[in-house]
Amino acid sequence: VSNAAVVTVTQEEHDRLKSEVSYLEEDLRELHEYLENDPRFLLHLMDRDLNAAEQGRETRGSFSDYFVPNAAKALKAGASKKDIAARVDRVIALAEKKIYLSSSVAQLMSEGGSTAVRSYADGWIRESQQ
Repeated sequence: VSNAAVVTVTQEEHDRLKSEVSYLEEDLRELHEYLENDPRFLLHLMDRDLNAAEQGRETRGSFSDYFVPNAAKALKAGASKKDIAARVDRVIALAEKKIYLSSSVAQLMSEGGSTAVRSYADGWIRESQQ
C-alpha cells in the first residue's frame, strides 16, 4: 500500500497540461536543432567529456559513437579544423597517461598508438562531410 496521495484532474486541466507538454516538446525540438548547429556548444560537449575522463568521471558517450560524431558536427557547423585537432590531441595526451575517453581509444592506442586515434577521427570526419 502506497502513501501517495490520489489526485483527481478535470478533463479541462488534463487537456491544458497535454497542450503545455506539446508546446514544451516543440520548444525542445527547436532548441536541439539550434544547438546541433552551434559549433561552440558542440566543442563544449567534447570538452566536457574530456574533463570528465580526466577527472575519473563517466563520459556522456564513447569516442567512436559520441565524441567523433560531435567533432564532425562541430566542423560542419563552422568550428575550425584547429579546434577539432586540439581536442583529438587532448584525447591522445590523456590516453598516453592511460586515461581513456572510452574503450575504443584504448583499443586504437594498443593497435597503432596516436596515429591510429588520429586516423580514425580524421577518416570518420572526412566520410561524414561528403
